[in-house]
Amino acid sequence: MRLLFYFLLLAIIFSCKRSNSDITYETILEISSKIEYVGPNPPASPDYPKNIPAMRVYDRKLKESYTLTLKQISGFEYSEGTSYVLKVQVTELASPPIDGSSNTYKLISIISKK
Repeated sequence: MRLLFYFLLLAIIFSCKRSNSDITYETILEISSKIEYVGPNPPASPDYPKNIPAMRVYDRKLKESYTLTLKQISGFEYSEGTSYVLKVQVTELASPPIDGSSNTYKLISIISKK
């Protein structure tokens, strides 16, 4: 009985272990033409801006929508009033900064701009 308990405990520990290395993949992002304003993630200091300009992004690979700050995609300059379809490289950081995003984004190419 005790051996079974230790075996299950080890199985749980190893199944919850997070990867030690970053994961990188390519995806297509659709960027909205309108700027959204979002609040900072907690814990933000009281003097942090309350309304941060952001882009609404739809990730075709993940099939979900989220916001990114205007400068969050390296090599890309957003212009309000223009919608984009971008090919980007996303890196999921194994050890993200405490006060930053767990992903980095790098522009590969602009597929369309309207």
